[in-house]
This record gives sequence, structure tokens and C-alpha cells, in this order.
Amino acid sequence: MKQINTALIGCGRIGFRLESDPLRYKPCTHYGGAVKAGIKINSACDINSDRLHLFQRVAKIPDSNIFTESGNLLATCNPDIVIIATWTDSHVPIGIMAAESGAKIIVCEKPIAPDLNDAQKLIDSCKKNNTALIINHERRFDHRYRTVRKLIHSGKIGEIKTVHASVLTSGYRGKSDILEGGGPLLQDGTHIIDIIRFLFGDITAVTGSFERSGRKRGYEDRATGWLKAGNNIDIFLEAGGCRKYFHFELDIFGTEGRIVIGNGYEKLFISKKSTLYKNFRDLKEQPFPMKKGINCFTREYREVKKIMKGSAVEKISTGLDGYRALEAVHALYLSGFSGKKIDLPLEQDSIDLEKIFSL
Repeated sequence: MKQINTALIGCGRIGFRLESDPLRYKPCTHYGGAVKAGIKINSACDINSDRLHLFQRVAKIPDSNIFTESGNLLATCNPDIVIIATWTDSHVPIGIMAAESGAKIIVCEKPIAPDLNDAQKLIDSCKKNNTALIINHERRFDHRYRTVRKLIHSGKIGEIKTVHASVLTSGYRGKSDILEGGGPLLQDGTHIIDIIRFLFGDITAVTGSFERSGRKRGYEDRATGWLKAGNNIDIFLEAGGCRKYFHFELDIFGTEGRIVIGNGYEKLFISKKSTLYKNFRDLKEQPFPMKKGINCFTREYREVKKIMKGSAVEKISTGLDGYRALEAVHALYLSGFSGKKIDLPLEQDSIDLEKIFSL
């Protein structure tokens, strides 16, 4: 196989800089995952020259292959793989340019776009130019969540009835720019919405609410929702919340057991004869059936490498997956604004964020 020509556009936190975090399980960035999978970054772009030159030194990229304008990089280097790790508003224009310039694969940060129309434009451009599009909802590639999916599909905890989903963070920080597409429910909550779809199937309806702290306009500080997914599973969601910590968790209740999984932990409980009450059954913790697996960023870029080789692979996180996650988030926003249950899929022009958030 010939040398793969790969470009990183965006050398910030998720693109590169989080690899220097001593506490994180590595690799934890696009750069780290690509290197671990045996893919060399040949060119790079960032609007911040300090970040760009720091990355240049680490990745050993020649001066001729570093740029502050993504269009110049694409026109000069013609990369096979383009990694887009930039702000949300730039995903679609850069992605379309990359597809039209001949990129075989685009790995794009979440969320896919600020709105559904733009997301569709990127998907359509990739389809037209025969470009594979991967959205970086990295938990889909995580061996822990993949083990949970196997347990659910095998019936280990029976029929899934309810799920409590939490992604708790600080409130919204910013100026509520329309091109961001949303607050904590989108920027962090997109991960939990996507993993809900990965585990339980398409989201069919939502009822949501959102609130601000000390403000009457702008994106939410906290959002809550009741979602229906898969085989009529009830999912109760909270995102944001002005917390002084970060918490990501799914608490999954089946007819015969329970699974809890979050950042850094996973637990399995199975129904057993009660030791507390006669003729009752309790949930007893069991060993979680998981061996050490492949890091999520490594698995993601191994998939990229297989696609480049022309191998038939399961595409784990597609442009459509990114679109559906954005759709569910915006449906929750619309429900919170209208006070009504919203059925999915949505009409692409049904969401007016300016009106919903008084922008």
C-alpha cells in the first residue's frame, strides 16, 4: 500500500494537544489515534500559528506542508485523508472543499454541523465525490460500550425498559452564536445522544425542556428530555446543569438486570434471589465480562486505514449517524420551545434556533 497522504486541520485540544494530559488514557486525540494506527500526518493547518508550529515540531512536518488557511492546504497537498478538528461552524465548508479536492476519507469532529441543512450538504458532497465520512463520536469505537451493546443484544439483562442518561457539565459559556448550533446539550450531549442510538436504535420521539441561569436569551445552561428509542424504550436525559464537575453516565434497566457505564467505570447487576426479603429478588453485582480492548481512537483510525485499503468494513460512525444525533438535539430544543412532543425524523427547515433561543 502506498504512503497515505493525511492532513490535520485544527491542531487544538482534540486534534492534538490533549495528548499532553498526563491523566488521560492514550491516545486521546486524532493525532494520537492516527499515529497509533500507523498513519502519518503529512500536512497541517491551524489559524493559530503557535499551535501550528508546536504541532509541526512534534509531527516533524516540513515548512512547505503547514498552512493557516485550509483551502491552501487542500489545493497544495491533495490529501487522501482529511481530519477536521475545528469549530463547528467550519466543519461543512472545509468538508465540502476536502471532498471536492479528492479526499478519500474525512474524519470530522462532532457535532457534524450547526444545522440540519448544512449537515445534509456535507453528506451529499461526500456521496457525490465518493468520500467516506466519519463523525468522531468516539464512544462508538470504545470496547467498553461495544461490550455493553453485545450484552444488551444477547439478552443478558432481559428486555430494556428504561435508561437514565446524564452528561453533566458547567453551563453555557459563550455568546450564543447561531453557527455553534446549541449549548451543552449539543456540544457535550451529542455524545450521549449518539451512544443512545448506537445501543438502542433510532430515536423516534422526544419531549424536552431547557433553562438558563440568570438569562432570558441565548443557549441553555441545562436541558432535560424524555426520549423514545428502539422498541419503545424510555430514556430520561439531563445535559449541562451548571455543575462543578463533568459526569457522563448511562444507567440501563432491563427486565432481568442493570448496566451502569460512565467515564472510567462499568458495572453489571443481575436479578438474584433476595437475601433481604422472602419471595423477592434483588439486583446483585456481577463481574463485568470484559477484557482489555483496543483504544477508541486507535480503533477509529484502524478503520480509516482499512477503508483506504478498500477492505469491506462496518462503518461505525457515519455522516448519517452525525446527522441523526444533531436532529435529536434540535428536536429537544424545539420541544422545549413549543411545549410539545416532537416526532422524528424532522423536516430540515423546521428548526429556527434564532427564534427558539431569542438570538
